Amino acid sequence: MPNTCTISIYTITGEFVQKIDHSNLYRGDVFWDLKNGQGEVVAPGLYIYVVEASSGEKHIGKFAVVR
Repeated sequence: MPNTCTISIYTITGEFVQKIDHSNLYRGDVFWDLKNGQGEVVAPGLYIYVVEASSGEKHIGKFAVVR
């Protein structure tokens, strides 16, 4: 994980779920409470993440929420 970046999370259909701002020179991990912008717990399923570094680099990937 870049030292400074923004992580955007979307449903597999492209609906925006949450944005996480990461800024830590010493840790590369990021934790998410599995809640959307309204504070509701997200449903199990596939999600897309977009990591945008302050340098302009972008990485797109996917992950699953399993309960």
